[in-house]
Amino acid sequence: MYTQEITRKHRAAFVLVLDQSTSMQQQVQFGRLTATKAEVVAYTANALITELIDRCRRADGVRDYYDIAVIGYSGEEVKSLLPREGFNSVVELSRQMPPLTTIAFEEDLPDGTQALVRHRQREWIKPLAEGTTPMHEALHKVRDMVAEWCGERNNRESFPPIVINITDGEPTDCNDIDLRDVCTLIKRTATDDGNTLLINIHISTNHRLNSLIFPMYDELVQACDKARLLADCSSVMPSALDEAIHELKGRGATPPYIGIGYNTTVVELLSMINIGSRSITQLD
Repeated sequence: MYTQEITRKHRAAFVLVLDQSTSMQQQVQFGRLTATKAEVVAYTANALITELIDRCRRADGVRDYYDIAVIGYSGEEVKSLLPREGFNSVVELSRQMPPLTTIAFEEDLPDGTQALVRHRQREWIKPLAEGTTPMHEALHKVRDMVAEWCGERNNRESFPPIVINITDGEPTDCNDIDLRDVCTLIKRTATDDGNTLLINIHISTNHRLNSLIFPMYDELVQACDKARLLADCSSVMPSALDEAIHELKGRGATPPYIGIGYNTTVVELLSMINIGSRSITQLD
């Protein structure tokens, strides 16, 4: 299980689910840089999309290895944030590359002053922070998408979809039971190579709180109710990722690991995204 190599015959599916509610306008620290959560999440998503396209470049052009979807949720709206509704192939995306845009972050300098740091990036996703948090509706949409993808004949033998939900709060459109139920439905979708992997990442501005990154079961014993809820909603990570997760967590970490991040910093968010995407890097 979870061993299928990624080829043009056996494509992989990658889904980012992004909280774009009002609370995402809060500022967070990224090393010496300061930005809103919405800006950081958009920057991360844009960098990942561009990286996935670049992984598929060969001398004969971009090869069709990945299907990518990005779903945003805020207020009364759940929508695709890429050009086409649902999944977009990397070949389609490579033909619709947005122009390079300058992204500016504030940097804290050693003398206590601040300066703007500018990055050039292709902006597939624009930062947004407004409205409530219809997470249940978004995840239900994702469930339908991955179930359809897994059910297609060409995808039956593929590595199962990877879904990463990034949020800073709780859903406003369901209770805990409903949230568990919809996440269970996502995790039950499967290809012949395994069940869909669901990773939930909660980002925080309170760095005084301890974070949980791919926790072991023992770490959840003392965790708060919200963290345990996220654990119930997330997948157990496959053994193929044990080494990478052990490197991130350090000495004393032993599998199995749960696919959640709770009270994560921006650096930890990027580390988790990187590990999640490693599952789908084996290309012919």
